[in-house]
Amino acid sequence: MQPITSFRNSQVKTLRSLRSRKYRQREGRFLVEGIRIVGEAVASGAPLETLVYAPELLVSERAKSLVDKIDPAHRLVLSGDVFRTLSDRDQPQGIAAVIHVEDRPLTDICTSPRLRDGPLLVVVAYQLQDPGNLGSVIRTADAAGATGVVVVEPSVDLYAPQTVRATMGSIFSLPVVRLADGAALWPWFAEIRATGLPLLVVASSARAQQVHFDVDLGKPLVLLIGSERQGLPVDVREKADVAIRLPMAGQATSLNASAAAAALIYEAVRQRQA
Repeated sequence: MQPITSFRNSQVKTLRSLRSRKYRQREGRFLVEGIRIVGEAVASGAPLETLVYAPELLVSERAKSLVDKIDPAHRLVLSGDVFRTLSDRDQPQGIAAVIHVEDRPLTDICTSPRLRDGPLLVVVAYQLQDPGNLGSVIRTADAAGATGVVVVEPSVDLYAPQTVRATMGSIFSLPVVRLADGAALWPWFAEIRATGLPLLVVASSARAQQVHFDVDLGKPLVLLIGSERQGLPVDVREKADVAIRLPMAGQATSLNASAAAAALIYEAVRQRQA
């Protein structure tokens, strides 16, 4: 198969358009780039539409083996120069993939195989605006064995290249559900409780009276993490069962959203293991 060398090729133009949120939403597809993330997508069985690669840029045997795993009918070969126009990396690894967006329902979290390994632990990223923070929250939740992540919009685009890169492939490893707004959360919590599960909904807030060490996070847990500037809306904090904060002993008055989420998630893990 001869590589595409034209920058004006229609398939190349379509791939390039996926760098825009508007086109990702319209097409229901997004582009991931790099050996690790493409490898995670393939290993997890993500709905991969096309594997895109540039043979002259493939210096890794792992990348070459990934190409071999994909049916030739779902491969697109580009020249190195054309591939670079799709990449936002200084040194592209020559491999990318077009993935279909999966709009998961909240029920996917409650049926996750991860529930076999421990109590429910759901992280709700509420209107985060920074792609690095959102991606890192997903990555941390995955690393800690959380059951799933809920992304409440309006927020930074879950499928933006910076967000996907910050997940380091974890976007494919656990259920990640998008909600147009937070209203659907509370009926879902009620449904969970109706099954007899003693669900605890915890709001992270710098204004909270209790510190996170003093709350029992070993129960089936939903952890609400608010936006970087404004935190959680007042009505969301008030609906939660309890609000908690991280103790601040130095001059800093807060942590960024992903750092705060990591501290809270791993305190829940510590309590459960203890």
